[in-house]
Amino acid sequence: MFAKIASFEFRYQLRQPAFWVIAIVFGLLAFGAVASDNVSLGSGGNVFKNAPYALAGAHIIFNVFFMLATTAIVANVVARDTQTGFGPMILSTRITKGAYLYGRFFGAFAAVALCYLSIAIGTLAGTFMPWVDPETVGPLRLGDYAYAYLVFGLTGLFLTSALFFMLATVTRSMMATYIGVVGVLIAYLASTGVLGSRPEFETAMAWAEPFGSGAYALVTKYWTAAERNTLNAPIEGVLLWNRVIWTAVGAIFLAAAYVLYRPSPRGAKLKKQERLKGSKRTSSSRPSAPCRSPAMASPAA
Repeated sequence: MFAKIASFEFRYQLRQPAFWVIAIVFGLLAFGAVASDNVSLGSGGNVFKNAPYALAGAHIIFNVFFMLATTAIVANVVARDTQTGFGPMILSTRITKGAYLYGRFFGAFAAVALCYLSIAIGTLAGTFMPWVDPETVGPLRLGDYAYAYLVFGLTGLFLTSALFFMLATVTRSMMATYIGVVGVLIAYLASTGVLGSRPEFETAMAWAEPFGSGAYALVTKYWTAAERNTLNAPIEGVLLWNRVIWTAVGAIFLAAAYVLYRPSPRGAKLKKQERLKGSKRTSSSRPSAPCRSPAMASPAA
């Protein structure tokens, strides 16, 4: 049943205009970053536009701002079923809560992962434009694109998808979830801006930064331009543990979403309202004692 729900959700997301709008917008942004001489995402100097170092940097940067797109797809799963009342109806059948929740999540996450491929496609297409200086483009190596997508793209997407899926599960509101996204984005940019500029915190940043930029910067700190053009950072040491830790944090968010989910859209508040309505109906249906007229109340003369 899990696979059927996930497959249904994946196909549903592919039919939504938002999926294609997000893919086109981020694909064009990635294309422009590579095809333009005025934008540099990890490249510049003697580093190629499609160097492993530049591709990893592009995926890290785009992953941060892709949070808004992730929320539009993944968090909308819970909010949509809450608004339509479809979630409680499904759970009244033999479908378990785990199959329902995680089927919905992983179906939507698969759509997010597919949508994010537009960034790799955009960066790849940008290198073939005739106005791009050939000396700024290195040889085509698809393995470098796969490395950046798998190591930095998917792991970051899983973390943010799980976080905002949990937030939507708790709030049942897209507005509240988007406010949470903005708060997380501001906190991330402020903390990395302050701590990232101080060398004494580079080791702490390598462990604590959730998208892998701190760990990647520490590993490649002393690389030459030739190494940045040809090598992918080995998945070991602090880079490996950074990805493992933050993937585990994403799994914790998913587990929390399971615990916090309630089929009732408003939880205890709705139950309280139903109890109040029930008590009012009971009191209105209870027969009242007839009022005594003044003549009956007065003593006999």
